[in-house]
Amino acid sequence: MKIMRSLLCLLISILLTACTAMRTADPTPPAPTPIVSSTATASANTCPLTEPAWAKPPEDSAVQNPPAYGYYFINEDSSIWASAWWTGQDENYLLAGEDIKVGWFRPAGATLEVTGQRLDGEAPPLEFHAPCCYPTRFQASGLGFPTPGCWEVTARAEDRKLSFVVWVEP
Repeated sequence: MKIMRSLLCLLISILLTACTAMRTADPTPPAPTPIVSSTATASANTCPLTEPAWAKPPEDSAVQNPPAYGYYFINEDSSIWASAWWTGQDENYLLAGEDIKVGWFRPAGATLEVTGQRLDGEAPPLEFHAPCCYPTRFQASGLGFPTPGCWEVTARAEDRKLSFVVWVEP
């Protein structure tokens, strides 16, 4: 009986250790918060927001720290990723008139073209700023939303495409 109890304790200990290791390897995302802030207008409720995925991005030599789980917009074949770092933050929205830093993963060395259009009204086009010549999959950029509202962002690299919709606050 004592041996059975010892074996049972050992088995439970091994299972708990395995569960802890699995949780560290694939952490649970933080509790989601609304993508639209409480100060958003009624039209924000009709914006067809794209929910980002909780995922670990591809490893890339251009990224100094090992990739960590976070929120990303990802196309179907996982060839283009866009960081959605603002998701789950205290202020869970983007601001018009500010340059938003976005990290991308795209086919290695491919030219990344990003455009955007406001879906709920007239606006100048999205501003996209990216330094030249990242030879790996990673590409840093800045996105400038000139007006608040519902925006669709479309990224293209080679023959690949990613589109997502976000809400931008005044």
